[in-house]
Amino acid sequence: MASASAGASRIRFIALGAALGLSAIEAVGVVVNNASHGGAQDWRVLVNAGARAGTRALLHPANATDVFAYPPGFAWALVPFAHLARDTGFWIDAVLMLACAVGAALIAARVYDIGRTWALVLALGWTPILNAVAVGQNATLGLLLAMLTIVGMVRGSTLLTALPLGLLLYKPTYALPLFAVLAVRGRLRPFALAALGAGLWYLASVAATGGDWRWPSDWATMVVRYSSADFAFNAEKATSLPALLLRLGAPAWLLASVVVAVLGAVLVALRRVDILEAASAACIAGVALSPHAWPYDAALAFPMIALAWVRLPQRWQTPAALIFAVAGPAFLFSSLIGINPQAIVVVGGTIAWLIVRLRRPDAARSPERTLRDR
Repeated sequence: MASASAGASRIRFIALGAALGLSAIEAVGVVVNNASHGGAQDWRVLVNAGARAGTRALLHPANATDVFAYPPGFAWALVPFAHLARDTGFWIDAVLMLACAVGAALIAARVYDIGRTWALVLALGWTPILNAVAVGQNATLGLLLAMLTIVGMVRGSTLLTALPLGLLLYKPTYALPLFAVLAVRGRLRPFALAALGAGLWYLASVAATGGDWRWPSDWATMVVRYSSADFAFNAEKATSLPALLLRLGAPAWLLASVVVAVLGAVLVALRRVDILEAASAACIAGVALSPHAWPYDAALAFPMIALAWVRLPQRWQTPAALIFAVAGPAFLFSSLIGINPQAIVVVGGTIAWLIVRLRRPDAARSPERTLRDR
């Protein structure tokens, strides 16, 4: 038995090491490829949004591909980069976003009680995280704010929960699942305080759109129109359940029914588990149910990956490590196989969690520990 256990540990070690190596290689490859084609397209769109901040052009870009899909107020954060050479700004952003990833991993090491080394390996070995850095996206900022929100929830701190969650509304698809956790568990004070962030983002967006108080209407029209074209072009990279069903040709009524059913099941399960598991599961479920999720958005699956690492029975840890190692970098072959393998982790992980927690509610009722108890 000891020999078998040692063998399984060795396989897990090799799998996670391979995941880290492949993730780094993929990120370097993306940077090199983008550099040979004039730079990262995602970063160009964000920088251009920073250049248009404060004007009505933010919602009416001259270039059809320059659609800024965030609440317009977030463009203010990109203004400094608009005054730098694009490559210089990209590398500064890459360092900042990598620091956010490392920060999220170090917080996870404490929250989930896993060593710092393992937390860093799990974070940087999960390909979407370094991919987000490489393409100029900000998913690692969202991950850091989500981890800080989770800390606040576990500690029972209203301010530490609400402040990062309010900031996380810069990308509502990341924030709303954590608002759902607060709502279904009756934590109304942090919910209300964090919700004030929506008002502040609205006002910041009014200023960012040149004083347009009715910006949500034009913004929603722009985003919906662009999302359809974006999905048609990048469909094989989709990571969420709605996108997968759409890829399979599911009619609208079936797609909506499945998403609503899964969402209802998630809300029920969030009440049955301890707060750490609820918040972690909400992050991955948010990506799984998102109407618009790409490989870098799967960075938000990391909290659940970290939780699974410490709570999965040993007999499941080795196959989980192998899936983790393969599914991340395999998304590079999405165009060949017609589907993003990361969806196996994101959607499959969410469904597997639901099956376990809805069938065995008693096993889910573990005591809610705080960081002070550790």
